[in-house]
Amino acid sequence: MIFLLVENFVFFGAILAVLAFIAAETVRFAVERQKVRLTPFALTRVYAAFILLPPLLASWIVLAALLPETWLGAEVFRAAHVAPAHEWHLLSDLTAPLEPFLASATIVFLVTVIGFAAWKTFRGFSRIGRVVRLLEIETSAPAPEKIALVEEIARRHRLEVGLVMSGQPLTFVWGFWRSKLILSSGLLNTLDERELRGVIEHEAAHHARRDNLLKLLLTGASYLSPVFPLTRKLLRRQAEQIELVCDEIAAGATGQPLEIASALVKVRRTFPAFEANPALTSGFLSDDAPSIEPRVKRLVKLADQVPSAQMSRKLAGKPFFEAFSLAALFAGSLAAILSLAPLIVHQTAETLIGFIK
Repeated sequence: MIFLLVENFVFFGAILAVLAFIAAETVRFAVERQKVRLTPFALTRVYAAFILLPPLLASWIVLAALLPETWLGAEVFRAAHVAPAHEWHLLSDLTAPLEPFLASATIVFLVTVIGFAAWKTFRGFSRIGRVVRLLEIETSAPAPEKIALVEEIARRHRLEVGLVMSGQPLTFVWGFWRSKLILSSGLLNTLDERELRGVIEHEAAHHARRDNLLKLLLTGASYLSPVFPLTRKLLRRQAEQIELVCDEIAAGATGQPLEIASALVKVRRTFPAFEANPALTSGFLSDDAPSIEPRVKRLVKLADQVPSAQMSRKLAGKPFFEAFSLAALFAGSLAAILSLAPLIVHQTAETLIGFIK
């Protein structure tokens, strides 16, 4: 039964992931051609949905289709089937000539990608620590008033601060729940106080939104199908939109979007190649979104109409309601279908597979 569940999950997940990628690219094309107007905040939700929904829907389909045999009992299950569907068990008839190789290969695939994701996460933690230690070199100490400014903003946002003595203008938020703001003395020395305020508010926005935790979940979901290179592209597009959202939050908090744009340009000129696991860190500049041009252009536009403090608070909201609603919908709809029409998903899936056969 485990092999059957995994085979069907991978099959349906791959099909749904391809459809989700096509839908996401259609949305992106429409937005770029100004056929549809969506804010970066809305696009973060759209891309996250297209990453999460394929594995969730695949899980739902497999559970709703295969649980009735356990739910109803083998005899009732067989008696309720309408021929010739009773001869199939979703993919089993299609994949029988390839067994047991296909089942083993499917299991190996999932174990490999889960292991790879876990290894990458562990490697990311280790790499961040090594990079921070390597950057701890002698450099001029930042001005006390700038340190006081960082501490004041971090205290207000309940952020721990770690100062690295390095000439490189480095900053990122590390961690999932109790995040820590890592920044360098080079950053404090490079930026003036207004630019520095904008950068810290940007990082605080990542912390407030729990972006690292969301990125970890989306990173895991992006590897759950054989077409994960397509899903990874959606993950990068989502990361680009998150940076625009955090810029907008920082602009609303400071009222100085042009100073944030200035800080972007200054930091990009001397920013080092910081290779860390994107699921573990969120930074003012990141490898997920290497181009700063879209961000600078948007910040210049925001200078004409600076976001209000109320809008900034809305954009900085955590996606807890969406997560709870999705979990409730998944569990509630699965329970309802198993109680009211336990065989409808199973028979529908077998009919669709019958067309392929």
